[in-house]
Amino acid sequence: MTLIFANGDKSTLSASIIAITYGLEVKPEHDPNIERADKALVHLKEAAITGNFIVDILPFLKYIPSWMPGASFKAYAERVRPHTVDMRITPYKQGCDRLREGKGEPSVISRSLARGGYSDEEVIIDTAWVAYAGGSETSPLVLSTFIAAMLLHPEVQRKAQDELDTYLGSRLPAFDDIPHLPYVHAITMEALRKVNPSIPAVACTDAHTIGVPHRLTMDDEYKGYFIPKGTTVFANVWALLRDEEYYPDADKFKPERFLKDGKIDPSLLNPIPNFGFGRRICPGRFFAMDSLFMSIASILTCFNISQAKDSEGRDVEPDIRYDPGFTLHIIPFRCSITPRSTEAEKLIRDLELM
Repeated sequence: MTLIFANGDKSTLSASIIAITYGLEVKPEHDPNIERADKALVHLKEAAITGNFIVDILPFLKYIPSWMPGASFKAYAERVRPHTVDMRITPYKQGCDRLREGKGEPSVISRSLARGGYSDEEVIIDTAWVAYAGGSETSPLVLSTFIAAMLLHPEVQRKAQDELDTYLGSRLPAFDDIPHLPYVHAITMEALRKVNPSIPAVACTDAHTIGVPHRLTMDDEYKGYFIPKGTTVFANVWALLRDEEYYPDADKFKPERFLKDGKIDPSLLNPIPNFGFGRRICPGRFFAMDSLFMSIASILTCFNISQAKDSEGRDVEPDIRYDPGFTLHIIPFRCSITPRSTEAEKLIRDLELM
């Protein structure tokens, strides 16, 4: 099967996030919550890119009436606002309705409402929709990077499949298997290290992406430089995760760099900086890592990933590139994904019936 691959298995990852956040079931195809969120996120990413609107350069324009020349950004905001409001409110109301009917599943909103202590319900609403907005954009990018890496490094794929076959036998992986599959775990960490999923690449090349901005809450000093309170600072996560002192041959995809004596090396810098820093660190980072591991392990258990063929049966060399924006996106590429065996096909069919 030849596929045009882009942005990972977004539907599965999005469904997991919606279930955990709102306690809602998601349709296999054309789920309204996923579709409304994706539509809103397109506009949010456009608005978040500095320089897309003249008001970013001339802030005083925010005070002019919407009918004046130069105020087209206000018309844009009015046009797209219903989509973002719908994304925030609708799944939250659906989750609350299910809770009132006694049909609700444990979720972020159910626990938040039961715990109480929030002065404003908007806090719960905003926490919930930001969880979806963040996870649905970033995790698929890491998964796409993994697929691309398997195309370019078939020896890594074979080694991971040997580990899976030896430990799992004829079953699918489970969360309890993570400590027993160190090489697959290392592949997950290397895919995260190789690409910065949550880093805006606005006006940057692939080699110069930087983290989201932070503001100093107090005066600071770094290598003799005085940095006053209130200064906007960026952490160069790209450089952190490509420091040759910690990651020799940093531009190469080498999962074994995270291993020592057949286990994950705890002394090596973990790619966790991709999830941010301090109190603004991504609260879903552990869920994201475990979900990515499960996706990667399940794919490698059931499928072979190889180069696509052209009309004459020749291999098509993959062209793997990333498109900068508010978050990085992989440019669609061709590949072939086929079941590894009849046993793998049975696992896939059994999973579809669950």
